[in-house]
Amino acid sequence: MNASQLLIVRRRHMGNFTQIPNALIRNDELSSKSLGVIVHLLSLPPGFRISIEFLCKARKEGETAMRSAIQQLERLNYIRIVRERSASGRFIHSKWIVSDEPIVDWAPHLENPRVEEPVLDQPVQGDQGATNTVFVETLDSSKTTTGPEDTPPDTDESPTLIMDEGDEECWLWLCQKLSLEPQKTRDQCAGLPTAVALDVLTEVLECKRQNSIRKTIPQFLASLLRRAREGKFSLSAGSELRRDLRQIIRRQRAVEAAAEPARTIETDRPSVDRAQVRERLQQMRNELAKKAQKPVIPRGTA
Repeated sequence: MNASQLLIVRRRHMGNFTQIPNALIRNDELSSKSLGVIVHLLSLPPGFRISIEFLCKARKEGETAMRSAIQQLERLNYIRIVRERSASGRFIHSKWIVSDEPIVDWAPHLENPRVEEPVLDQPVQGDQGATNTVFVETLDSSKTTTGPEDTPPDTDESPTLIMDEGDEECWLWLCQKLSLEPQKTRDQCAGLPTAVALDVLTEVLECKRQNSIRKTIPQFLASLLRRAREGKFSLSAGSELRRDLRQIIRRQRAVEAAAEPARTIETDRPSVDRAQVRERLQQMRNELAKKAQKPVIPRGTA
């Protein structure tokens, strides 16, 4: 059977994308399921509260299949799960350390899991992945393609949010539903990745729909933004809304467009007074009626 030609459409992303090395994607020891899990984990922010239940819901996998994928990733040294216990031996909590490259010696990473950032004299060309501009703590410049015409990726130090057209539409829609001023709200979210800021607004909107907000909306928003900056925020109530947000907006726009009345066609003709037209027609009818009532004189009579 002849092989087909592969054509790829690549877009230049200014934010909200994740760096994935090709060596990870092409590792033939990884199953497709395990690859999906590791890529999903790498897209999350540092400090994210992770769990098996969350991954099962996010990847739409059963618990047994998910545990199997995680075990494969642990065996191939992409993940190390450290379970901490108290002096009495009681389980306290666990830490997941995730790497985009296999790590044999995990000891240096147990205390400080941040990925090293080697500095290169020349940027890497060719075999490279996208850059994770959402969470710069895991940025590895050895896998980032740059050039003289490239714009530096967005970082958390940016004072404003950088949005593409789709994100901007979602942002305005959410602010409208929450009765928030878009620019003021954007200023409040300064320093956060765009995706996280949209997550926060989506969570506020869904909690509002469920009547589960005990504060004012601005107060609730401020509390979620604090949690997001501390790395403690994760979507819960608004996860389904966030997933379908763009599709929901498109449907609503279509319904609004269909409900709009037909626009009046403008012409250069002068406007017509309908009342005057009706009055003139009535006069013409009366004149015709009077003519019809006149007697007819026979011919040949004096």
